[in-house]
Amino acid sequence: MVAPVSTNSVSNSPVSPTSYQAPVAPTNLATLGSNSTAAIPAAPTKPKPAVSAETERYTAVQQSLSNAKSAVTSAATANTKIDESLKQVRDIATKLSDDNLASKDREKLQADYSKLREGIIKSQEQASVRTGDQKSAAQTSGGQKSDAQKTNLLTDDKALTTATNTRGGQLDIQSSKSAKALGLPEKLGSAADAKALLQGNESQAGSLANAEKNTRDTAARLKKVEANVDQKLETSTAVAKAVKRLDAAKNGGVEVSAEREQQRSQALEKARETSQLLKSQFGGLSPNNNSNSGASNPLLALLR
Repeated sequence: MVAPVSTNSVSNSPVSPTSYQAPVAPTNLATLGSNSTAAIPAAPTKPKPAVSAETERYTAVQQSLSNAKSAVTSAATANTKIDESLKQVRDIATKLSDDNLASKDREKLQADYSKLREGIIKSQEQASVRTGDQKSAAQTSGGQKSDAQKTNLLTDDKALTTATNTRGGQLDIQSSKSAKALGLPEKLGSAADAKALLQGNESQAGSLANAEKNTRDTAARLKKVEANVDQKLETSTAVAKAVKRLDAAKNGGVEVSAEREQQRSQALEKARETSQLLKSQFGGLSPNNNSNSGASNPLLALLR
């Protein structure tokens, strides 16, 4: 007789440890997502070191002199281009002063002269640089205020005043106050016009000699001013840096320039790459290329 089989009986067969699987708790993904996001602490905000009033004053002087340096350099560069253009103007005017010049040749030379004159105007305009914020903003034609102050040491009617120290010292950099295109006529329509341009003396406005003298005087003046500004800028920069370092020391930190920080990061990255390269090379030469290869190779162990 066959014994009845019980459906509630528990099997007595042994369970293999490797085949056992622990029960997995149900996970609410929505809840986990919201909770995990909230659980991440926000990174602490590093307080910005306080800047002393003394540092701000020395930095302002340094910036003022730096702006003056830019204005002088731009004016000198533009003045050099104008001087080169004037040499070509003299050559063309000499050819145009020929009474027997053919009409076709005169038209071509006149066009060349016009281009040179326009180039001189463009060079004058390129001497304009931004030298700071204008405290008393001027009204523009559109009704909006302009807070950008620009300086042109070739054509401005007034001098550029720049601070030289924190005690109220100032330096006035004079402008050449040059006329548009240095007063050169728009056209040289005839041989007589060309002769008038060439024959005028240095004191005669609109003559080529006057324009050339203006350019020479401007070059000499800007050269002296640039040397003076460079000397003062070098001193103010050194003082400003020293005051900034003193501020950093008072705040309990050491100021590190962005350039030095970048160099340090690049050096660390290069060291990591070299380390990985050496590890792969020595790992390949190891007798047993496995996780314990560092034990048999001391140099490889140092690179881990």
